[in-house]
Amino acid sequence: MTERELLGHLAANGTPPADGPAVSRLSVGLETSLKRFAHETLPFIASGGAELQFICGAYGRGKTHYLKALSHHAKERHFVTSYVDCQDNQVAFRCMRETYRAIANGMTPPKDLPFFFSNTGITKIIEAQFTGKDFKEQRALIDRVKADRALVADFRNLVRAYCNFVSGEGDEDLAEALEALLAATPSYRMPFRELYRQHRELPRPLGKLVPRNAAIWLRALLSLPRVLGYHGLLVCFDETETVLQRGNDLQRQHHLAHIRTFIDHLAAGAFRGCAVYYAVADDFEEMAAALGALTQRIERVQVPEMEGPNPRAVSVYLDELTVPEPNDHHFFETLAQRILDIGRDAGLPPSKADRLMSEFPPEDARETIYEGGVRQFVKMAAGKIMPHL
Repeated sequence: MTERELLGHLAANGTPPADGPAVSRLSVGLETSLKRFAHETLPFIASGGAELQFICGAYGRGKTHYLKALSHHAKERHFVTSYVDCQDNQVAFRCMRETYRAIANGMTPPKDLPFFFSNTGITKIIEAQFTGKDFKEQRALIDRVKADRALVADFRNLVRAYCNFVSGEGDEDLAEALEALLAATPSYRMPFRELYRQHRELPRPLGKLVPRNAAIWLRALLSLPRVLGYHGLLVCFDETETVLQRGNDLQRQHHLAHIRTFIDHLAAGAFRGCAVYYAVADDFEEMAAALGALTQRIERVQVPEMEGPNPRAVSVYLDELTVPEPNDHHFFETLAQRILDIGRDAGLPPSKADRLMSEFPPEDARETIYEGGVRQFVKMAAGKIMPHL
């Protein structure tokens, strides 16, 4: 993406693309938090740990950008990522099966792999680990999958069967069936009896995602990247509260209970080698209050010896992770300068850049900006630059 295209994207969306240096370039005030994530959280995940955090903030405050920045750092360090946009007709919290599908379909290989593997999906992260390896390395990887008990047997055998296909065994018809089973495609209907009849070499048992095994399959899914040789998995749920705004009270209670169950699995150590981040608006706490058991799990713990914000809290405000905070005018001055730097690289004349800098933030935008409209500010700044290129 060229600088001109990047500015157009910023003017339209207010956030940079998910990949590329622009994510880090525009991460104003997040340097300390991202450094902590890279040097503390990711090594902990790579060692088999698990982390959960709710990132709270007003609409347009910069939560989506923060998730993209986390993903950028994780991808650069050989982590698989899965970004789930709950606005995009996703129903990730309706049940464990939907959570599994959302994460599995969003899995993306790290940045240090070929561009071909920029596509998403559970089968892509399997394929990416086999490409470029010789026969001996591929067999060692399959043996590693076979021996790992973090994966439940029927799921593990599915992964093994797909690994065998990628390594050169099996045919395309079998691959389509295995892909459907691994992705938990609801429309897949072939009976296992017929599958075994056509492919006698398949390991048994093979499984299919159903309500009774959804929890242990989800646990296996979150463990899979480390088993395959990646450093771990980062899952980001964006616009979490939008799911709760769609249904009636009973459906909302059900979704909240599902989030609570997911948290409990993490807290009990059932999930390993993964970090899960939820981006939520300020009113999520009010929604969560409808289910007391969830409120108890995400409420902030006060540590008497600690002064100021706790960046490691289960529930933390994005402003607490940002220095300077978006309410500080220095934040917007720095952000405006970085957007103008992109404009300069795109061909904005220096005289125009200096004049535009004196106009940021414009008087008619101050009230919105100091309420935390970071996304709106980015749209406005990039939009002012575009006509001068």
